[in-house]
Amino acid sequence: MGCSKALIACVACLVTTAHANTEKPTRPKPGDELAVADLAWPATTKSAEATATIDVVRKPGRGGAFGKLARGTRIAWKRIVAAGDGCKAYLEIEPRGFVCAKQLAPSDLPPAASDRADPSAIVDRVLAKLQFAVSPKGARAYPTASAIKRGGGTELTGWKFLHGSIDAVVAVGGELFVKTIAGYVAAQDLMARPASTFAGVPITPRTPWPFGWVVPKPGDETVTVRSAPSKTAPAVKTLGYRVQLPVFETDKGFVRVGPSEWIASDELSVAASSKRPDGVRADERWLDVDLDENVLVVYAGDQPEFATLVSTGFGSTPVSLHRITKKHALMTLVNPAVATGTWNLPDVPFMMEFRKYYGLHAAYWHDSFGKKRGHGCVNLSPLDAKYLYELTLPAVPPGWAEASATGNEGTPIRIRNRANPNPPWTEFDAPPPVPIKDDVAE
Repeated sequence: MGCSKALIACVACLVTTAHANTEKPTRPKPGDELAVADLAWPATTKSAEATATIDVVRKPGRGGAFGKLARGTRIAWKRIVAAGDGCKAYLEIEPRGFVCAKQLAPSDLPPAASDRADPSAIVDRVLAKLQFAVSPKGARAYPTASAIKRGGGTELTGWKFLHGSIDAVVAVGGELFVKTIAGYVAAQDLMARPASTFAGVPITPRTPWPFGWVVPKPGDETVTVRSAPSKTAPAVKTLGYRVQLPVFETDKGFVRVGPSEWIASDELSVAASSKRPDGVRADERWLDVDLDENVLVVYAGDQPEFATLVSTGFGSTPVSLHRITKKHALMTLVNPAVATGTWNLPDVPFMMEFRKYYGLHAAYWHDSFGKKRGHGCVNLSPLDAKYLYELTLPAVPPGWAEASATGNEGTPIRIRNRANPNPPWTEFDAPPPVPIKDDVAE
């Protein structure tokens, strides 16, 4: 008995439909654009929050990170693209780069930078927080106040810096202990280090130029202003640390700072014009560090626009010419194996690397700007470090914890002294100069 053509067609239709219903959905190919729903994120998602400090890469599925998003930063995106690696999807973000979707969480809140990467929030925390340095002989830290009586504890090396609170102090056995991020430490084994509020000055057409800051000799708090360029000339007055003065002329080891007012040259750090290095464009901003004066000047081409006091190393800051290659909002600085000294500095703000082991950065543990200090990095006050971090290249986008320069993008920095006023361009990996002093912290 034969089947009708209509019945055969119906059966074929049912078989085809059943087969279609069992086929798996087509998987997106790498590069295909995706929607929020493809990530199983709510339709109400307004931003994506970094669940850790995560890499920003140039292309989806490829290495070569050129920046990092800070944990807690919430980002917007231009598009979502599929990838063939473990991330499976990447978000293209402003102003550049891609981040792995698996390291992000959907958020109903608008985009915002993490406080860990916001320069204003960082500097506010630094200035508000009291830091402590472990004395050179070292100390012991205890996890709780009750553990102090039991003894033991963890050994801390000298010069280790700790965040702590002067309000969290306990007395045990007649001895005071301060609560720090490492635990309770005997107050007698700690050195308080409030951050400096010193800041450099913008240079305008009305700014006396050149000018200098009073920097007394070690052990002195003031300098003597004399009526003539001579150590035996009558004293006119005394001035304190970092008073700013115009410079009119120099004579026999003295600087005239006013009518019949002279200060010894070695008690005044002078900011003065210096010739732009070869290889730095006339339309380019660059930094000039004078090791003899411990002065940094920012130039726009040949025009000085900002000057400040810095602390450079005891003979170990390299005389050379570089470009800033990478910037970090916060960085823990630990002495490298090649160093002769030891240090461990948590959350150092605004690190601007220009050479292996060397950079400009904020120093929250001293207020010696204008004087030598440390192992070779260029130490800046927190306020000055923030200013340079935001001014120089590579630019760090909001919410980024790190950013690397592309090609010759980075701001040039020249480090010079009287013996070598025009150093050559030097490779980032050049070996460090031999340090000559290692008994002070960075």
